[in-house]
Amino acid sequence: MRSTTATPPGVKREPSLRGACEKSARSLIPVIRRATPGKTSPEALTDLVDSLTGVIERTAELLLAGKHVRVIEDDDAMTTQAAADLLNVSRPHLVKLLETGQIPQLPKVGRHRRVARVAVLKYKRNRDALRESALKELAAFSQRHRLGY
Repeated sequence: MRSTTATPPGVKREPSLRGACEKSARSLIPVIRRATPGKTSPEALTDLVDSLTGVIERTAELLLAGKHVRVIEDDDAMTTQAAADLLNVSRPHLVKLLETGQIPQLPKVGRHRRVARVAVLKYKRNRDALRESALKELAAFSQRHRLGY
């Protein structure tokens, strides 16, 4: 298991929040040990605590900022409807994305399409990055031409 940081780079962390989140993550160690007897090495537990601390901290930051937080299970395959819901698009639009190869699809289960969650999230990150750059370009254009935005 690799350690992840849930707080984006450049964001100043509140030390007291960090400490509380780490304490919460460490309190889960006995539960994890009971659930997986003999399967968790000290290194794996350290990585898990680091990862959980970051996730709990970022979740708390978002909630304190008045934002909504959603936890999504990261399994291998999802239905086209679930993928469409994740991207906030219609299912027929998602099917077009699959048929054009913009999102790779997994082998069908009977007649039903399946999509790798990782592929959907990668597409979403790329789409969001393109939107962000287009918005920045539009804002720069507006500033350059003194359009008031």
